Amino acid sequence: MTHMNRPADPPPSLHRPSFHFGRWIGGGSRSANLVRTLVSFTLLAITWEVVARTLITNRLILVPFTEVLVALQRDLHNGELWLHARTTLLELGIAFPLSVLIGVALGLLIASSRLLQQVLDPILTAMYSVPIVALAPLFIAWLGFGIESKIAVILLVSVFPIIINTEVGLRSTDRGLIETARSFNATGFQIFRTVMLPFSIPFILGGVRVAFARALVGVVVAEFFGAFSGFGYAILAASQTYNTGRLLGYVVILALLGMLSSIALRALEQRLAPWRENNE
Repeated sequence: MTHMNRPADPPPSLHRPSFHFGRWIGGGSRSANLVRTLVSFTLLAITWEVVARTLITNRLILVPFTEVLVALQRDLHNGELWLHARTTLLELGIAFPLSVLIGVALGLLIASSRLLQQVLDPILTAMYSVPIVALAPLFIAWLGFGIESKIAVILLVSVFPIIINTEVGLRSTDRGLIETARSFNATGFQIFRTVMLPFSIPFILGGVRVAFARALVGVVVAEFFGAFSGFGYAILAASQTYNTGRLLGYVVILALLGMLSSIALRALEQRLAPWRENNE
């Protein structure tokens, strides 16, 4: 008879975990990241529209966001947007991977030799501090108005953050991890492949993110001084005709390129170094 006095089990619905919107929107899921990004852009667009219509009414300084979209739509229909996008993306597509390869290779080389570090560090620091974009007219004079001069400018602008971050990442490897690997009779190459390189991946990708932002600046400046198409050329042409909507439209596209590259590199970092995300 005792089993008849046992309280009834709660309905199954009471065992289901409740949905917490605040916890979800602050989480790291792809859907939450997408929603946060859309909300951020919506707020920015609304703020831009309100400010341009109420506070800054000078159309030479700022135009409403809707007019920027209209200007981009006009260039999309007449084919100019595709022309400029093809030119700029081709230049970035050739120059930036080269800068990553060269930057990582030089960073590995410098980190492997104390003497090389002592000799090259002052030179790298000086060249990193120099505004390479100011030398763009010289590259145009040396290499002409073709794609070669743009590639040279992008390469020199973006390679130094990758070199420096690669070197710093390798030299920052936890000594305890290295000594542990040595205690298991690991060779120098095995230590590099299984300990130092994985440890430095977040540093390298951080340098790549910074380098891509600098590459966007470099390609625009290079196209300012000598180009017949490209985002930089379009921005310069729009400024000369006081077409603020068109100018800001291409600036928005460049900003979106930078944002998308950052998101992609973050995703790559989570894939290659998942332990870093777990520690955070």
